[in-house]
Formats: sequence, C-alpha cells, structure tokens
Amino acid sequence: MPKWLQNMRNTFYNKENLYFIALVSFGFTVVVLGTLSFFGMTNWGIFGTGNVDLLQQQQHLHHTAFAQPAADYPIPDAKRMFTPDKATIREYRLDPYVLDMAQLPKSPVAGKPALFVFNLFDTASHTWLWHTDMRIQITDPKGQPMLVFPNNHGHGGVIQFEYVFPSEGIYNIDLILGQQTGSPNFIIEPKVIREENFDVVVQKPQPGAQLSSSSPGLVSNIAAAHVKDIPIKAESWKFTPNVISVNKGDLVRLHFVTAQDEVELYNGHGFGIEGYNVNVFLTKGTQQLVEFLADKPGTFTFRCTSFCSSPGAAVENHFNMVGKLIVHA
Repeated sequence: MPKWLQNMRNTFYNKENLYFIALVSFGFTVVVLGTLSFFGMTNWGIFGTGNVDLLQQQQHLHHTAFAQPAADYPIPDAKRMFTPDKATIREYRLDPYVLDMAQLPKSPVAGKPALFVFNLFDTASHTWLWHTDMRIQITDPKGQPMLVFPNNHGHGGVIQFEYVFPSEGIYNIDLILGQQTGSPNFIIEPKVIREENFDVVVQKPQPGAQLSSSSPGLVSNIAAAHVKDIPIKAESWKFTPNVISVNKGDLVRLHFVTAQDEVELYNGHGFGIEGYNVNVFLTKGTQQLVEFLADKPGTFTFRCTSFCSSPGAAVENHFNMVGKLIVHA
C-alpha cells in the first residue's frame, strides 16, 4: 500500500477525527432539515410546524378512520335495531348518501305516537356520517302542510322524531338532508343536498281502543304481565347496570336517570335493544321511563344509539357503551 494512502487511513481512523467527522455530519443534517422545515417542505414536528395543510389532511384522515367502528361495535342501523314484523324498514339510495329509515309501529294509528329513526351513510364507504342536518315536513291527507321541523341535527348521523297523527288517512313526510361542513368525518362535498319523501298510511283507531300518549316502545294496560321494574343510570360512557335479566312475558320498566355531565358534544345518550324494536333518546339531566314486553327469549345487545364521544375516543367510549338483555324462557 502506498505510504500516502496508509497515512490517510491512519488519519481517518484516528478516534478524535472520527468524533469530529460525526459531529460535523450531525450538525449538517440538523441545519438541512431545519431549513426544509422552516420553509414548509417537511412535516417533521420535531424541527418545526411543517406543512400545515398536510398536517390537517393527516388529522382529517385520522378522524375519518374512526367514523366507522370496528366489527365488534356495529352501527345501530334499522335492520339491526328493528324487526320487519313490527316496523317498516326502508333504505333510500340518494347518491352520495344512503338514507336508512325505520318506522314504528308498522301501521300507525291515529291518536297514537309513531316513531321515525333515520341513519345517514356515505354510499361509497357505508360510513355513518357525523353532524348531519335534516329538515322534516309533514303534509296532511288534503295536501296541507301540518308541521315543519326546520333543523334537526344528528351528531352521529342518526336523527329520530316522534309524531302523533291526528286522524286517519295518507300523510306525506318530506326530508331535505345533507352533511354539515367541518364535521370530523366530513367526506361529502359541501352543499350536496338531497330530498326524499314517502307516504305514511295512518289507520283509524279500533272501537274501544284506549289512546295512549306513551312512546311506541311502551306497553300499557297489560294486566296479565308480570312487571319488572329496573332502575338504570346512563352516563359517559356506560349503562349501570349493563346486564338486565328478566323472564319471557315480563313487562319490563326501565327507570332511566341520565347524568348531567359537562360533555358538550351531545345532549344525551341513545338506548336501543338490538332486534327488540326499542330505540329511545335519553336527554341528559332527566329521568325517563322506557317500557317493553319481553316477548322473545335469548340474549340481546343494548347500546347507545346516538353518538356521544370525540372521534379519537369513539371505540373506547361511545361504541363501548353497551350491555346485555337476558330474557329467560
């Protein structure tokens, strides 16, 4: 080996020189990356704020990923919560939306309440769209507008209302809907508004039938049923108790106390029993009675059916707000 090459190698492998070279290399790397970060050409927060637009896009994608829960926490759509023997279940394709609807009871009766539950999904991903808005108008059999709900807002893409039709006949319900700009999983282009309407055939009350102001999930005047009274508390983010055990044929009365907490994202919790035609909204800070007849034996999941959590904590909080109804044969 030539002497000049050997001297160069010895100089390079000198410990002090190695430390110097490493220090210079590190300093050069910091200067380069810091300069790129300053001019917004990299998004490495350790060196600066980075590209703000890119960061916002990444945050948007992060929230969007939580818009659809894991398989163990399914969205409570109409087919999951209601049964076709007692409820009318429909799906309207309003691209880019899918409007999922349940009407209970299946044949509304004049003077008795009817419940309508709407879920709004994105057609492409079947994602439950948060922060949806819906205008609802009810027209009587003569074609005269009776009632307008101008702005119904659904945090978790679900909106429900209850209405007592005053007389028999064919009523029309008209819906204008869309997704609010800026919601955590805002994936529909702004100002995409769709309209759908459908008829509701309201029956004449049977002679001698007692009219009731209770919600359609309630059961009244069943003398033969054994009454099961159960106090239950709804809070962020659990039901206590979360296991309800009854016998088939029991008239179950759930006495809800809904906590008045400081979570501003929602006004309360939903309570729905899968496959049992029970789905109500529990306003926070109130006491409510939910009544149903335990007519099917088995184990059924109940869950919060109105979104009540921040996007990043959805699985741990809202989608984990579940329990079991056990109906013994």
